[in-house]
Amino acid sequence: MKPEKNQKKTIYIRDTLSDMAIAGEDFSGKRLIESHIQSVRFEEGRFRYLRAQDSKFKNVSFGHALCEGGHYQDCQWEEVMIQDALFTANHFSGCTIAKTTAKLSSFGFSTFHKCQFRDSSFSEVAFSGSWWHDCLFEREDYFFVRFPSSTFIDTRFVECRLQKAIFRAATFIRCSFEKCTLDEAVFHKAHFRWRLYLRWGCIPHPLDSALWYTAHQPPSLGNQSGY
Repeated sequence: MKPEKNQKKTIYIRDTLSDMAIAGEDFSGKRLIESHIQSVRFEEGRFRYLRAQDSKFKNVSFGHALCEGGHYQDCQWEEVMIQDALFTANHFSGCTIAKTTAKLSSFGFSTFHKCQFRDSSFSEVAFSGSWWHDCLFEREDYFFVRFPSSTFIDTRFVECRLQKAIFRAATFIRCSFEKCTLDEAVFHKAHFRWRLYLRWGCIPHPLDSALWYTAHQPPSLGNQSGY
């Protein structure tokens, strides 16, 4: 489809948008149902309050874009590139985010329910005040990704590299870190309710830093333990 034709549409049902660039435009308020967005560049525009259901984003890039207040249900995000973008106050439910790269962007105050993050790389991305319920992080590679004042419930981190990740004042309820590397990660003033599990050689470094600041003592790596 031609870009000018797409701009006039509001609802896309079993539609395909591909091989185009949407720059400096207002793409806000669109509805996507069982649609495919592939090889599309969203640049320097407003993409607010998007609603997508059972849709797939593949090889899509968001640069210098304002993408706040969206709702994404049962969507797939694969090989997506996000840079200098604001994805604040979005809601993701039942979504899979795979092989995605994000840099210098914000997902602040967003909520994630039953979402899976796999094989992605994030650098200097903020999830301030975010809410996570029944989510999975698997083989994620994060550098200086920040989760201050976020809440995690029934969420697992598996084989993740979380270098300099910031979990300051975050709350963890029935969560686990499994085979993760937590080099220079910060859990200052974090709250651990019920029990936070470290499993199968999870490597925090250093143990005597602020990593487990609110615990009475650092957790033992010999058993599944933690506060």
